[in-house]
Amino acid sequence: MSQGQRRELSVWEIVLILEFTALLIGLAMPIIPSKTGGDLSLADWFFDDPSYLQEVLVYFLLTNLILGLLALVALGYTHIERGRRDGG
Repeated sequence: MSQGQRRELSVWEIVLILEFTALLIGLAMPIIPSKTGGDLSLADWFFDDPSYLQEVLVYFLLTNLILGLLALVALGYTHIERGRRDGG
């Protein structure tokens, strides 16, 4: 690949990057202090006295849910724009 050329990321590479980011967010959230000073976490809704790994699981799943919702919005937007462009 010569200088100035860029290669496109495949869908699988984008998914891998997003999942790695979600994992990092899941690992960081339980140890980042709350700005409100509260010690209640989202994992408390699902587990009695959650461990660190249970909190990581909850934040990882929550991050994936948010990314999935954003992907659905982007997919809907591109579908609508493609319909307008094609004469819909």
